[in-house]
Amino acid sequence: MPRLLFTIAAAHEGWQLYEGEHGRSRYTTLNDARDSARLLAATLYEHHGIPTAVVMDMAGREAVVVSRHG
Repeated sequence: MPRLLFTIAAAHEGWQLYEGEHGRSRYTTLNDARDSARLLAATLYEHHGIPTAVVMDMAGREAVVVSRHG
């Protein structure tokens, strides 16, 4: 089963959270973006069995895995 990625990327004046390829939410702090992404990913896996991961976009470098569920 494919894994759904939540990606956190730097954006103008904050951080953008993507669910797959679609922009989901903007946050002013990295901690808020990271906490929200982890909660969404964990909830999808726990309640629906969908494998998920949270990754941090490193602007031109290899993405870093923040958390993985399933």
